[in-house]
Amino acid sequence: MRRFVPAAACVLASFTSPGTLAQSKGERLDMLESRMAAVERQLANQGLLEMSRQIQQMTAELRTLRGEIDQLQHELERARAQQRDQYVNLDMRLKAAEAALVATQPQLPTGTPEAEYQTAFNLMKDGKYDEAATALKDFHARYPDHELAPNALYWLGEAHYVRRDYASALAAFESLMQQYPGNRKAPDALLKLGYCQLELKQTGAARATLARVVQEFPGSSAAAEARTRLERIGAQGG
Repeated sequence: MRRFVPAAACVLASFTSPGTLAQSKGERLDMLESRMAAVERQLANQGLLEMSRQIQQMTAELRTLRGEIDQLQHELERARAQQRDQYVNLDMRLKAAEAALVATQPQLPTGTPEAEYQTAFNLMKDGKYDEAATALKDFHARYPDHELAPNALYWLGEAHYVRRDYASALAAFESLMQQYPGNRKAPDALLKLGYCQLELKQTGAARATLARVVQEFPGSSAAAEARTRLERIGAQGG
């Protein structure tokens, strides 16, 4: 029995030799490095996923911003076109009014209300809207009962309107409708009153005013313009 003891000891010693321990530690180190590499790959994949999610989110936000920019550009172009139409419309009205004045009053004596009105109107015609507004307002204040007083109020409203002072323009057109409801300028004044309400974002009131133009002055050019604008408002969902 004693003969087998040294042999067993030798076998046990072989399993616990420094070489065997070193190999075991090396295997454990390789396994740990392998697990660490797997963890790093997983973290890298998660980082890529998060980065991809952020890129998708930023892409969506960029598309939204581009859409908003396109919409703003469209609205700007529409505003520019509307402003051009306003100037063209005003120029046509001025030429028509000027022709009517020349036909009815070829020569005006100086120092009369008619001459003062003509001076104010000429300022309007020359595009001096600030000065024209002042002169027209003064004329109406001095001669409220003159036959040209409604015209002065109308062109005062136009002077404000073309300068985009829509609140003052609305006040002038309202004054004309209240003080001179049966005047020949009433259809155009009511039409422009509706336009002012649109510019002031009073869409409901504007629709009612334009409908009133169509109802009260059905055969006028103002009624035709009111119908066109009402159709445009409906098409825009206003």
